[in-house]
Amino acid sequence: MAVITASEGRITLKADFHPELAIQARRYRGRFLGKEIGWSFLPEHEQAIRQLCQTLYGVDGTPDAWHDCCTVQVEVDEQDIRAPLWRQFNADIYLGGRHVVGVFGPRQAVRTGRGIKFLRGQPHCAIRIGAYHMEVPTGSLLEIRKYPRAALAFLGRCLDGHGSWHMAQG
Repeated sequence: MAVITASEGRITLKADFHPELAIQARRYRGRFLGKEIGWSFLPEHEQAIRQLCQTLYGVDGTPDAWHDCCTVQVEVDEQDIRAPLWRQFNADIYLGGRHVVGVFGPRQAVRTGRGIKFLRGQPHCAIRIGAYHMEVPTGSLLEIRKYPRAALAFLGRCLDGHGSWHMAQG
């Protein structure tokens, strides 16, 4: 989710966590005001924040984009060895603005993201001396629930060289 609202001479962005969000928000002097409110920006940065939402989440920040959702299935086929999407070192795996899989807590237990279900294959995590290597093997099939239809083209671009997607049946 990434929704922009304007009120009282400020704009706010309430968005799901993304590892790039804080870095990019600070470029526009954004301030994080807590989980309930989100990020706050000056009104003159609205277009830049909408573009940031397009870059990270595939939507422009309007609430309408999140009302029309669907379920998609993603077939993993990692072919880009220069910049692998499905293999990460000390980082969780994100796809199309959604957290797919990562580690949680001091025991570094593997967890899937909210609305993600593996239908075939499972993520692997190798832990060594405080570091970890996360991988989703080629051939895995995962389902992403409540994905905005407005971001389907974005999802396709994210998967270029890394797999394919199709709408789930039912």
